[in-house]
Amino acid sequence: MTNLKQSVASICLGLPLAFGALTLSAAPVAAEGVVNLFHRSAAEPMRKPRMAMWNYCADKLDIEIIENYSPPKQYEVQLPVQLSSSTPPDIYAYWAGGRSQFQAATGKIRAMNDVWDNIKDNFPEGVQATSTEPDGNIYTIPTNFQPNVVWYNKRVFAEHNLSIPQTYDELLDVAATLKEAGVTPFLLGSKSGWEPLLWFDYFVLRVAGSDFRTGLMAGTESYLDPRVIEAMELWQDLLEKEYFNDRTASLGWQEMATRFISGEGAMEIMGTWTVGNFISGGMEPGTDFDVFEFPQIKEGIEMAVEGVVEGWAASGAGENTENAVAMLQCITEREPQELFSRQAQRMAANKDVPVEIYEPASFQPTIEKFHDMLESPFHQNLEMATHPGVTEVAKRELPRFLAYPDQYMTVLEQLENRRKDVFGDN
Repeated sequence: MTNLKQSVASICLGLPLAFGALTLSAAPVAAEGVVNLFHRSAAEPMRKPRMAMWNYCADKLDIEIIENYSPPKQYEVQLPVQLSSSTPPDIYAYWAGGRSQFQAATGKIRAMNDVWDNIKDNFPEGVQATSTEPDGNIYTIPTNFQPNVVWYNKRVFAEHNLSIPQTYDELLDVAATLKEAGVTPFLLGSKSGWEPLLWFDYFVLRVAGSDFRTGLMAGTESYLDPRVIEAMELWQDLLEKEYFNDRTASLGWQEMATRFISGEGAMEIMGTWTVGNFISGGMEPGTDFDVFEFPQIKEGIEMAVEGVVEGWAASGAGENTENAVAMLQCITEREPQELFSRQAQRMAANKDVPVEIYEPASFQPTIEKFHDMLESPFHQNLEMATHPGVTEVAKRELPRFLAYPDQYMTVLEQLENRRKDVFGDN
């Protein structure tokens, strides 16, 4: 029988992000054989897969789960409240790649270094590297990953006799051909603020490389470094050539998908969550759309991949920490991650989960490409990789840059000022 009790957050998705609008049931008292779990999933299509994974381990370890959750939009507001309570959750959903290190400064996250050697081989090297924070510690146990890649409309490419660009110069040639034909080469919105961050990440990775980009996210490198300036100038060039759609502020990732499906735009950088839009819009994976890596800009710079690794952390603040650590080790195994990924159709971090579980079957070759990408360095995207204070500025300033590309230095100066504020003048 499933070892599960619910302590459900009664929160409407439409409520504003205000503490006064949020109510959760009182946190349960810690007890032997129990773990208190807090996560972001009000919608059943995501809650059920996550709990299938956790229930597998609960049954295996004879531990009772007391579940508490919040809708995704409210989760980041509610999590600090929960962690600061007298009975914080033993386990909570979180992200690897930088945020966890800043969470450590609050004392509300437990380093998992003591068990990492026993479980790290369940993951490909790219996920292992992303799970290791700049301070050298492991805080978040990964369960799934989503690379951000270039999606391209194969119908549009075929209509204009275009091939996948292997170099940046070839990408520019493709863009020029499409624009001349009246097709928007690159789709990009900024309605949520985070969408342009994916482009910034790739330009920095391709111009400056993985080590520099890691240092930039950790606050040891400067946003006024000549390599970052060069990256922004390359992006400015694309904008001034009108290779992007206009009115970016009115588009989000779903509106971008609509234009992609219609053939109004040919390419976009986005995560795997957009696939459902393409398929529901009548596109067949591999036939009507596919992916390629953002092309090389400079020789000698490794083709790193940017995306997101999701996972779970232990607060280490209650009497159930030993149970929490045991559960976190358990969910790294193939069986629980396969349960989650089969139901949620998100790519498991565990490298032994078979590609055959993903649907439709026509998308499985693309999944294989994603796995091949993990042989290169894998970086958590900027939103998750650096200090939230820097992310806040990036989500404000990079959308503004799309409208005023000649003001890129002002954008970088704003980012640099915030970097100094939160990291110090390194």
